[in-house]
Amino acid sequence: MVIIGAGINGAVAAAAASAAGLSVLLIDKGDIANFTSQQSSNLVWGGIKYLQGYEFGLVFKLCLARNRLMRHYPNQIRQIGFLASLGPTAPFGRLLGTFGTLFYWGIGLFGTRAPSSYSAKTAKQIEPNLKSGRTAIKYYDAELPDNDSRFVFDFVRHAISDGAELKTYTELKSATHSNAGWQLKLSGANSETVTAKSVINATGPFAKNVSDLLGSPTSADLVLSKGIHLVLNRKLTDEYQVLAFWDEQERLFYVLPMGDRSMVGTTDTRVKDPHTKVTKEDTEFVIKQVNAQMELADPITSADVVSERSGVRPLVIDAGQSGDVADWHQLSRKHAIEANKDLSVVTILGGKLTDCLNVGQEVVHELSQLGHKTTKPKNWFGEGDQIRKQEFFELVASRASAESAGLIADGIWRRHGAVGFEIIGEGNLEDIFDGLGVTSQEIRHIAKHEHVTSREDLLRRRLPVDMCRSKKELAANRTLQKLFVELGL
Repeated sequence: MVIIGAGINGAVAAAAASAAGLSVLLIDKGDIANFTSQQSSNLVWGGIKYLQGYEFGLVFKLCLARNRLMRHYPNQIRQIGFLASLGPTAPFGRLLGTFGTLFYWGIGLFGTRAPSSYSAKTAKQIEPNLKSGRTAIKYYDAELPDNDSRFVFDFVRHAISDGAELKTYTELKSATHSNAGWQLKLSGANSETVTAKSVINATGPFAKNVSDLLGSPTSADLVLSKGIHLVLNRKLTDEYQVLAFWDEQERLFYVLPMGDRSMVGTTDTRVKDPHTKVTKEDTEFVIKQVNAQMELADPITSADVVSERSGVRPLVIDAGQSGDVADWHQLSRKHAIEANKDLSVVTILGGKLTDCLNVGQEVVHELSQLGHKTTKPKNWFGEGDQIRKQEFFELVASRASAESAGLIADGIWRRHGAVGFEIIGEGNLEDIFDGLGVTSQEIRHIAKHEHVTSREDLLRRRLPVDMCRSKKELAANRTLQKLFVELGL
């Protein structure tokens, strides 16, 4: 089969289908996770905000999915506290907030640390940058210490190890179906036509466009919500935690860790075109909200912005709905999978990173219903054993400075596991970006082994460097620039 789209949905579909014994070609018109799946808040969460809409079934499902990911990705996914400041824009007070977080903890089968509730005085002591006089609650979810696109790549790597073929920068130009199956014309480095028994449409916000091209319409539809994040040149909290606030429109936004800096966002703006960018108005709005919710010695300005990200959330609406709901911000991140048996097409609509394992399993089920002979997928996700982790950390400690050894070992093991022994080779290890734990040895390995075509592929999607450092900082890094020349990037 051919899977169109190498975002999170396409990646898990490829990994699960390959592990189920099927022959898979995964294509994307850009790099792996180069669109929607590189623009998230990097959170793995159970959807606490959906409790307000009484979507208890969805929250339960997402919490179980989060718990499962946390078990199988002990390094790539980390539990993290969300300290929510209950100011005048919060939709509830301390009592209801405490009850809500306890209920959230319970509906998630106590898969995280227990929530807490704080008086205004204690909240200020815990986080001095919070506004004085405001109570707070703290609950727990999880986040990706690297970035969302790196996590997507892990599924692609699993798929390839099970025999899947990957073609990036390859676009589907036309498709023809007959009794013999599909003929798909692809354009990329070389134009070619491939045949397939089935096609999986995993193109995120472009799913309806591809459905039209395939002649396989879906009953469900999509509306698009634009969200932006700004990465700042400083940390707004010393503790490893997320700060949660409600903006002037009473919508949640966050201060999140991004390497050794902070990321702030997000927004919710209804759009029709998936191609978006951060506008001056977006930047001013987010900065205004942060400054209004925190007591910072030096308020945030646009000069503090290192990088920015803008993407859309494809939100599913059921058949017959127009999408013109009274409060469309309440539309949830559920997914829908529709199969066209006559054409042997499976279309994935909506969804979010947290629910990715369920998407992979459901796709395999649909393929079996279409006549593919599948086995139960095994070992198609997860980090594997951690037997040599301590040995690796000790080895790195013997070859790197005391200041950087922990960051280097943690980063390489998190992104590569036991392959880290091969990556570090021999000789000293040096963090070429102070505070990020990225070495020249790792950059060489990624460039050679991880389907990298451009600098952006390397620094934006395989590593989180491009989000944590400004273009000026990258240009001034001589070690990095020499590596680009060496690697031909």
